[in-house]
Amino acid sequence: MPYLLGEPALVLSKLEGEEAFSTLYSYTITAKTPANPSIPWQTASNVDLKALIGKEMTIEMELDGNGLDYVKGVGKGTREISGLVEKARFIGRDANQAMFEIVLRPWFYLTNLTSDFKIFQKKNVVDIIDEVLADYNFPFEKRLATTYPLLDFQVQYGETDFNFLQRLMEEWGIYWFFEHDDHKQKLILVDHVGAHKRYFSEAYHIIEYLSDEPKAGEEYITQFQTQETLTTGRWVYNDYDFTKSRADILTMDSKPRKTSFNELEIYHWPGDYEQPDIGEHLSRVRIEERGALGSRAEGSGEVRGIVCGANFELQGFPVNKANREYMVISSRLSVTEVAQLSHGDEFRYETTFLVQPTTKIYRHPQLTPKPKTSGPQNAIVVGPPGEEVWTDEYGRVKVRFVWDRYGKNTESDSCWLRVSQAWAGNSFGGIYIPRIGQEVLVDCINGDPDRPLVSGSLYNNVTRPPWDLPANATQSGLVSRTIGGGLTNYNGVRFEDKPGQEQYWEQAERNMARLTKNDETQIVGANADLSIGANRSVIVGANSSSTVLGARDESIASTCSLQVGAARDVVIGATHSLSVALANSTTVGLANTTTVGAANMTTVGGANGTNVGGLNATNVGGANLTNVGGYNALSVGGAHQVAAGGAASLVAGGAIAIGAGGELVLSA
Repeated sequence: MPYLLGEPALVLSKLEGEEAFSTLYSYTITAKTPANPSIPWQTASNVDLKALIGKEMTIEMELDGNGLDYVKGVGKGTREISGLVEKARFIGRDANQAMFEIVLRPWFYLTNLTSDFKIFQKKNVVDIIDEVLADYNFPFEKRLATTYPLLDFQVQYGETDFNFLQRLMEEWGIYWFFEHDDHKQKLILVDHVGAHKRYFSEAYHIIEYLSDEPKAGEEYITQFQTQETLTTGRWVYNDYDFTKSRADILTMDSKPRKTSFNELEIYHWPGDYEQPDIGEHLSRVRIEERGALGSRAEGSGEVRGIVCGANFELQGFPVNKANREYMVISSRLSVTEVAQLSHGDEFRYETTFLVQPTTKIYRHPQLTPKPKTSGPQNAIVVGPPGEEVWTDEYGRVKVRFVWDRYGKNTESDSCWLRVSQAWAGNSFGGIYIPRIGQEVLVDCINGDPDRPLVSGSLYNNVTRPPWDLPANATQSGLVSRTIGGGLTNYNGVRFEDKPGQEQYWEQAERNMARLTKNDETQIVGANADLSIGANRSVIVGANSSSTVLGARDESIASTCSLQVGAARDVVIGATHSLSVALANSTTVGLANTTTVGAANMTTVGGANGTNVGGLNATNVGGANLTNVGGYNALSVGGAHQVAAGGAASLVAGGAIAIGAGGELVLSA
């Protein structure tokens, strides 16, 4: 607090403010400079207001302790109202006093002045609250009775810290208020009625209702109205878990009040859960929120100790059922200067409040909207160091979002993201696993940042298209990449659509296997070339037919083996030439017939031998001519007969010798 001539530069003239569950309170202070003739208002108006901004300020109010069983002095003390100065302004003068207006806010208000994009994984709502509030060096206390489940993936998506925490707490049933003590404001987080206490001053544990003739100098409630309201009786949630896609995970909670139309139902989808036990908790919180609206009361009086978050018991109200213990949901305080006396200031206090019976659970309404994504966003696929592909049984990947400034480019940067495929069925469809380092397009189911999925992939300056563009803009296709391989190591299919150069092209980096379970037809309009670097094996289960409409050339660089299990027919429509560079051997297991329709000539460059194991017969329909360039010998092991149907001649260029081992007979 600034000083003027050794005394505080500002004195309280008026105070107004309201505190309520899960609401950032605001107190507006009207303050004056001291009524000191030595300090003209023009001088006093130059208080350094900027020096006040962000400073903690406390207003103290004396509690007389009057009002508890008519015993004065019981519960005396001081009520504090503390807060950070949010803003201060000069508003004019009152006679010789400069006037200022100062607004106090809780330290939790600071969370409204910062926002972030941040991912929280495998943490429950309390863990998330702790992590966010760790950045604020102010006191808070958790009076929580519920064990909260771990959440796989929660995103603070551009929200202020306040909106993010408020949204989570509203959803999970945590609410909060402030306790003012020791010139500090402590944030209190609660999730059950038992966390609330009565105010520290005993004078406000039991408060009388007295509307007609209030006693001067004592504190009473002078206005009090109870209210019953028609509310929803059942809350139903539903959602979807793809790992149990056929499971029904619908949850509901029903808490009908004893009124008419108490079974009215609210059905909400999606429920923001995948596990049914989480859905049950969320359904219970929502129906408790609606049920809490059913029984409320409000009132007012010159009571300084009715404080948000504290309990008190009402006495003396004409409706007997209303004389019970209440929890203060909100309280509004107005303090107005009445007169300035020589021995001090005098003020009038007025409090209005909203309460709920302590037999009812309070849940704050779910008012803070969850942000929705407005379209696809970019991310980079990540994984453990040294890996190129990182996936799970569902083909999911992990990514680092471009907005994530806390990511480390590792598999811990996100949850598993499902990958949208062009076709997905039960063990059939298309599959493509984005690889580490690739840029992908991420969308969110129902626009929920907590439910991202990969909807596509993108090229960039690092991960470029498989062929040069725009030079090859007429080409389209698919190209994979061998793990650990280079630019030339891939499987691929490519379509060239350039006029006059249309082409279908494919490559298998290593092996190619093709299975046709029935017929296969291949038609080549022009030439077909097949080049095999090593062996080739063809197995035909039944018949094989090959038709060549023109000439056929077949060249075998090494040996050729043909094995026919049954009969073989070779029909040649014209000449047939067989050239054997070395020896030729033909083995026939049974009879062999050679039919020549015209002349037949056999030329043997060396010796020619014919071995016949049985009868050998040669029938010549016309002349038979045997020409021997050298010696010719005929050796017959048995009888030998030569018969000529016409003239026979034996011509020798030299002598003719006939020798007989036995009788020689010549007849004519």
